[in-house]
Amino acid sequence: MNNSILVDSWIEKGNHDLGTAKLIFLHIKDYKDTICFHCQQAVEKYLKAVLIALDIEFEYKHNLIYLFNLLATRLKQS
Repeated sequence: MNNSILVDSWIEKGNHDLGTAKLIFLHIKDYKDTICFHCQQAVEKYLKAVLIALDIEFEYKHNLIYLFNLLATRLKQS
């Protein structure tokens, strides 16, 4: 799979998570933990899309700090 297709796939998955968070927020506001979970998942997938677009290798972890630090390190080098 080429990078642009993979990036688009991660963005689409992130959009699904964000859309789910929005729907839950609009209809079941008390489910704050579930809303936060889907927001975290969306951010994770968007970060992975950016990393792939920039050809930055990463381990498939569910750790936003790890992913963000990889991106920050690359941006500091630019």
